[in-house]
Amino acid sequence: MQFNQDLDVHNHVIRSYSKGQITIVLPLLASRSHNPDTPADGEASEKPKGLQQEILTNGLVVTPKTLQRDWRPQTAAELMVEDVAELAALKAEVVIIGTGERLQWPSPEVLRPLIQAGIGYEIMDTAAACRTYNILSHEGREVAAALMMI
Repeated sequence: MQFNQDLDVHNHVIRSYSKGQITIVLPLLASRSHNPDTPADGEASEKPKGLQQEILTNGLVVTPKTLQRDWRPQTAAELMVEDVAELAALKAEVVIIGTGERLQWPSPEVLRPLIQAGIGYEIMDTAAACRTYNILSHEGREVAAALMMI
């Protein structure tokens, strides 16, 4: 599914998702670092020209300001306490875990780092997690999405 919305040029946005891939639009500053021909702030046009996108094919963690490619667990069955502890260390307001094609609820023990840190979390299939991440990020919320491929 591809999203068609006004892009937030200052944050990571999930542009689309399909079986085996998620496309992320990089923030304007990150795009500039990949493309030296992009104009400086004073010269930037109102249109989000020059934005770069990346197609990722492994699990990932995305926040409005950071993108972690190749997140270790590739399936919900591989999710371990240590992986969730990494998510808790991001100190997001809410963490969304996308478990692939279907919702697969991790054990409470695996989720304990988020619970102990008092961080809200949602478990959902990856498609729903992508949509929810974009909504919360666009609202300016401190959100992190840990996404396993569909």
